[in-house]
Amino acid sequence: MARRKSGTTFLPDYLVPAHNLCFLHHDVLVELLRSGEEVGSFDQTFELHDEADRQAFERAVDVFEWMENTKRKGERVALLRRTVFPAVLSDFLLFVYEALETSRKAKLNVSYALLRKPLQESLFLLETIATDADRFASHLMLDPLQLRAQKAGGLDAHTKRIAAVLCALEDGDRFDPAYLAQLRYDKMSEDGFDGLCNLAVHLFTEHKAIRTESLNINFVFSGWDDKLSQWHFLYSRLPYLLSYARSLVEHVYSSFEQTDPVYLADIGRRLSAGTLLWGAEIPDEYQNPMVQRFIDTTLAKLLTDCERNGYRRPTAADLVRMSGSGAWPGESWVRVRVRHAHYWFARRARGDRSG
Repeated sequence: MARRKSGTTFLPDYLVPAHNLCFLHHDVLVELLRSGEEVGSFDQTFELHDEADRQAFERAVDVFEWMENTKRKGERVALLRRTVFPAVLSDFLLFVYEALETSRKAKLNVSYALLRKPLQESLFLLETIATDADRFASHLMLDPLQLRAQKAGGLDAHTKRIAAVLCALEDGDRFDPAYLAQLRYDKMSEDGFDGLCNLAVHLFTEHKAIRTESLNINFVFSGWDDKLSQWHFLYSRLPYLLSYARSLVEHVYSSFEQTDPVYLADIGRRLSAGTLLWGAEIPDEYQNPMVQRFIDTTLAKLLTDCERNGYRRPTAADLVRMSGSGAWPGESWVRVRVRHAHYWFARRARGDRSG
């Protein structure tokens, strides 16, 4: 991850583990997107039942009209999911990447402005795809504005939707739906992105929770102490949100393509190690019970996995190595390289088959 620190960087050293963890989540999803496109995971095929079906398809002005006329609702939903999912994910990743890059350059007003769309809108759309594909497809065809996060209702509605996602992910032990909703949508909470993102986007704000103070302009007069506070909040919460986002994306992608379980386990160890390195650096004043539960659950699972596979409890040095390569505590570099070679050959074989 040294490339993340090349060029102009103002990040304090103790925030680098959090920054690297955020980029690791980003990079894992970039690889998922690249691999999916390479092997055709987002392609949709249709079966033409007879000659009349083929002729109707050829006469249709567009494919969606043909699907409507031939009552192919399920195939229409599948096509829209496979088309929209990679496009929205790509957009999500572009905004996250630039937010992280501007952050390390101490351009925190730009970082927070960029994060509003992916955290509120992109994740909302991906959650809808994951939990109610029929509703997603219907709204996209008839009234796309119904897919705006602002149309979902208040915090209770957001919490209910996220709870349904976590149920589908079977990941309710690590994440709290009410806290995820608060972080993304609650202007009234100081422990949330919505207020800060709005302050970063607008020079002046009038909502009572984020009303611009007299003789001030939002974010414009931020000094070094202000930037430190903005960094501390960003890096104490963003890894939590990006971990949830990655789990959501992987869940949806699994309906298109099955990922090598050995690869997933390897990436899981890297992310777990990065999570523990990040957790050790969160300042006391930015600790949160929900974030700590996430870190504790991650540690417990990693220790169980190490013991089950015959490896010792990881040291701090083991975690640094694991976050970079997925290596088990004490595992030889030869075994690590063999495992990585397996991924490369398996991916190449999948690409050959898809071609």
